[in-house]
Amino acid sequence: MVRHSFSMFFRMKKEAAPAVPPVIPEPVEPPDDGTPRKKIMVIDDDPVILKTLSFTLKSNGYKVVTATDGSQAIGLMRDEEPDMMVVDVCLPIDVAAGGAVSWDGFQVAQWIRGMNGAVPTIVISGKDTPEYKKRAAAIGAEAFFAKPINNELLLASIATALSNGQAAATVANT
Repeated sequence: MVRHSFSMFFRMKKEAAPAVPPVIPEPVEPPDDGTPRKKIMVIDDDPVILKTLSFTLKSNGYKVVTATDGSQAIGLMRDEEPDMMVVDVCLPIDVAAGGAVSWDGFQVAQWIRGMNGAVPTIVISGKDTPEYKKRAAAIGAEAFFAKPINNELLLASIATALSNGQAAATVANT
């Protein structure tokens, strides 16, 4: 009997299976029916957020370009001319821009909107603070979402912002 309890004490530990990173499949592009698709730039330093939002947006018929910092976003805005942007508040310090330049999402959005006019903007953040909501409203953002993001509400906000932009452009061109 002693022998049995002694052997239970020194039981061999099972080796844990190696962790496997999650794989998010690429979205299936909707068929091209000839209608121009709106292009959305997503700016976030988290690759999982970029991949998830890209998947969601592409699956719903949008073209997507992504940026991981402020200077990349500004360059893409010039080259890609997206119809809208979704920008995270917290972005990494840009050391490639001649020193440690700290851009947050609000500054990036203001800069881009200054370059390209009223680009519809949605601000996202890992923090749901009243200060962030006020700052998002102050820069003219169409919406603010705290992470994790409700995709249905995000898609509805994007559709509304893009249709408001089209209505404004139609009025301006008449």
